[in-house]
Amino acid sequence: MISWVMKMKKIIQFFTKESRRWHLIVSFCLGAILLSFLSVFQKAALGASPFAMKGFIVPVLFGGISGVIIGKHLIKIRRLNTRLQQRINTLESFLPICSNCKRIRKPRSDPKKMDSWEQIESYIGRHSDAVFSHGICPKCEEELYGNQEWYKK
Repeated sequence: MISWVMKMKKIIQFFTKESRRWHLIVSFCLGAILLSFLSVFQKAALGASPFAMKGFIVPVLFGGISGVIIGKHLIKIRRLNTRLQQRINTLESFLPICSNCKRIRKPRSDPKKMDSWEQIESYIGRHSDAVFSHGICPKCEEELYGNQEWYKK
């Protein structure tokens, strides 16, 4: 009795650890069953015996393979959807920003401590794939360098 329970536990662990295998097996079975049922209806419509075993291997194999292909794509779509939702949640969350220097306060940090604030470029760079390049607009250029002898136009 104990050895049977241990074997079942190992089988369950195998499928739960490797969820991709589980999805592929389920996808294969569902695709095979679906195409087999369609084959039964097709045989009945043509007047043949719908439950004759001859000719069931092809629908089972093709249905299973189709199910695996569809299952793999559904897994990929689900994974991409999860990643996309995480990025949206990160970028749409409320960002406390300093009205003067435009630093962003880190989540759940003390607003009175200077190390709680970080440059907007580094924050967005860590939370997205954005890459920053810096320049200077004409208004700021005039404010910063307008009095300099070398700058005068």
